[in-house]
Amino acid sequence: MKVETISAVSLINHARLDSRYFLAPGIKAAERVARAKARGVPCVRLGGKDGIARIWQPTRFGKVEASLHEPRIGYLRPYDVFEYLPQPADFVSVKRSRDIERSKLKRGMLVQTCSGRNLGPACFVDEYLAKFVIGGDMIRIEIDDHDLRCYVLAYLQSETGQQLLTQGKTGSVIDHLSKTHVANVEIPLFEREVRASIVQKMNKAIRLREEARLTLDTALMQYEQSVPKTKRAKPEKEGWTVRAKQLTGRLDAASYDPLVAQVRKRLSTQGGVPVASVATVIKPGGRIKTLYVDRTHGRPILSGTQLLQARPINLGFMSPRAFKNPATYEVRQGWIAYQADGRAEESLGLPVMITSDRDGWLASGHVGRLISKKGVDGGWLYLAVRNRAAQIQLKSFASGSVVDSTFPWDMENVMLPPRDSVDGKAIRGAWEKFARAQHSENEALALVEYSLGGGGGSDYDFSPKLSSPSSPLEFEFRKLVDKWRKDTQHTSSIKKMVEHPSYQRIIEMGHDVLPLLFRELNARRDHWLVALNAITAEDPAPEGATFDEAVDAWLAWGREKGY
Repeated sequence: MKVETISAVSLINHARLDSRYFLAPGIKAAERVARAKARGVPCVRLGGKDGIARIWQPTRFGKVEASLHEPRIGYLRPYDVFEYLPQPADFVSVKRSRDIERSKLKRGMLVQTCSGRNLGPACFVDEYLAKFVIGGDMIRIEIDDHDLRCYVLAYLQSETGQQLLTQGKTGSVIDHLSKTHVANVEIPLFEREVRASIVQKMNKAIRLREEARLTLDTALMQYEQSVPKTKRAKPEKEGWTVRAKQLTGRLDAASYDPLVAQVRKRLSTQGGVPVASVATVIKPGGRIKTLYVDRTHGRPILSGTQLLQARPINLGFMSPRAFKNPATYEVRQGWIAYQADGRAEESLGLPVMITSDRDGWLASGHVGRLISKKGVDGGWLYLAVRNRAAQIQLKSFASGSVVDSTFPWDMENVMLPPRDSVDGKAIRGAWEKFARAQHSENEALALVEYSLGGGGGSDYDFSPKLSSPSSPLEFEFRKLVDKWRKDTQHTSSIKKMVEHPSYQRIIEMGHDVLPLLFRELNARRDHWLVALNAITAEDPAPEGATFDEAVDAWLAWGREKGY
């Protein structure tokens, strides 16, 4: 059962009494903004005459595929920009494509998705992305001041910002956002110190992500140059002939591509090694019973598409009950994971390195895993698998009539370039920058939500250790407490209360959460004594004490210890 408190003013303003309307995410988000404005938080429109940004949308440019020997530029599809290291879906002619200048991305620009199923996310155009073009399927948001850009991006990416954006979607088959709707979004301006903190965290995330992309892009280009090139003897469109005795049980042309045979032969003569000799390949078999739950009750699970995204769009959470053995679907820090099923002409086979923030996450059976063998550097393995020679082979091994699929033995048979000296530490460091960027962005978004909700001190805040009322830790704690209360409000069993996932998560937060826990207990005498005992391994309550006496004893203990 979903429960939401609605003010009488809101009921009058909306002239509605049906609960479903007020439980809609966009309405709830608008309510949060309205309450912030009522507390005196000023708001400004994003675009329009009095707005803080220039918002525009290019027309569809006349995309003309580039020939090999003319000036060209990489073309990205809208959702490519959210990947760790986007690769061009195509190359278009600079000279022959109409209105291409307006479709070029510029560093510092914000781009906002405006069509498709996963409507809503926005992105900062960094130096790496600025070398591509994108058509009219992304709205451009230009703000002169860099700090204000970072602040607006944090708000648009926050839960509230996303809900407000998607509230205005239209379309019967494909969802759409108009630039007018984006321009009308109101941006709350929190206190200067809070804004500065949000900007600092978001700017850090942007910088780290940009540095990681540039490092990996440079390393990949240098590695490609170190591997001898192999050219086709004749144009691909002329095809090739295969004798009957050469057939191996497959009838698809790609598996007999002479270019693949040339690549494998050349790598073998130069000391190349098969993947099986340097890594263990895993691809979980079978289909799982999908049982999606909210983040409190489940574990994050990546699809093949989300695997490639720096910030997974619409990340799902799977109940442990969906698996006989969840460990089979886990991914671990340092592993190389790749899209094992998909389209050979798109992202099939593209690898990523699992970072610390995704250690222990789940990934679907469409994701393959490479576990480096002893003495094999994960940084080299990533470059070797991402290398064009390896990608050509794996894509040719794929099979399937609708969706191209690869199996563990396909990856195991891929011939990799020789294990030359590669700065694996720099590669691993670049991938960890992605993790640090995500952590910093998460803190910025949490701070936006907490500040929007009016987080801060109160009459019962006696804790000297609560340095910043708008901290991500306090934001997470508040969400867990609210979730716990809603889920256990009709429960009389103390055992069920303390076994609730949110309650257990608070215990896992350890000593850092004690100031918040004591403040909560002082404000509302609830069943937090088990959590306090579990965290501190103390029990100051006298034997035989009533509940209120035990609470008083714990509050006195907390004051004495400085909590």
